[in-house]
Amino acid sequence: MEEKKAIWCGIDVSKNDMVAALDIDREQPVRKLPSRKFARTIDGLRDVLEWCAAHGADEAGLRVLMESTGNCSRELLQWFQNHFPHIPVSMGNPTHIKHFIDSEHLGNKTDSLDAKAIARMGTTQKPRATPLPPPEYLQLQNLVRARDTLKTKMRSLEVSGKAMLDVCSLPFQCFMNVVKVMEAELEKIEYAILDLIARMPELKAVVEIMCTMPGVSIISAATILSEMGPFSNEYSRDSFSAYTGLRPVQSLSGTSVNKSRLSKCGSPLLRKVIYMCSLHSVSKIPSLKSFHERLVAKGKKPLTARSACMRKMLLILRSMVLNQRDFQENYVSFEKKGKVI
Repeated sequence: MEEKKAIWCGIDVSKNDMVAALDIDREQPVRKLPSRKFARTIDGLRDVLEWCAAHGADEAGLRVLMESTGNCSRELLQWFQNHFPHIPVSMGNPTHIKHFIDSEHLGNKTDSLDAKAIARMGTTQKPRATPLPPPEYLQLQNLVRARDTLKTKMRSLEVSGKAMLDVCSLPFQCFMNVVKVMEAELEKIEYAILDLIARMPELKAVVEIMCTMPGVSIISAATILSEMGPFSNEYSRDSFSAYTGLRPVQSLSGTSVNKSRLSKCGSPLLRKVIYMCSLHSVSKIPSLKSFHERLVAKGKKPLTARSACMRKMLLILRSMVLNQRDFQENYVSFEKKGKVI
């Protein structure tokens, strides 16, 4: 009964501003929903709630949906949970929100129309509230992503410099000098990651359990946790796989189309680090090695088999953390004894 009375507020977030829209009347066209622009500040957030109350949406029945746009939306989520924890706030997948906006056939694309469509998406789909990860996980995520950015830039400079070496050596020398500076900064970031893990007992315990799996290093475990957040029983195995983007999606149409691919809905950095871990783990863990060989023998492409092993690795890591149990060679059989999987 309470869900029927809920009024959804859609928020389109940008760097300095945010546009809020209310889906007060579900029979009303999306274009005619009320909307207004506010400053993206804490005071602006209070103005949003006052504006919602003036339209008949008090805080008791208000639900909020906004697009996940990085630091801007994450900061707004943090303001909500720090100052208005009683208001459920959902962070929507940008791809899903884009598809929903396209399905409304609004024609034009403005911040106001996007906010209105996001509000209607909340009304029709009722997404669950998004929990804010603990502060140490947010700090770990920033450090891990900064490390990945630096390493990507370093590789790009090295490749570009070597390509110019045959013609002129000066660009190569300049690029290598910059790479040396970046390597020093990279060491600082990696030290900060290790220091953060050492200072947080719960985080340290989880990382130590994950590192018992062959192929998983401290940095790899830190990257997985920073992108996934704390492992929880709240989500099933299928939901967990869907969040990582490693769940297979089948395309079947008549007799001419029959193929599958990864959904890739989650973090690309997460999939990248799991792939690198799997290069070592699949050859060292007998169950994963035999699983990979069976899939290839059935005609699966090597990369498809590798992706299936990546998904199984993550599920085993999840089970290890939830059961607080180190990796063992017979871990697959342990999973089947009724434990948390």
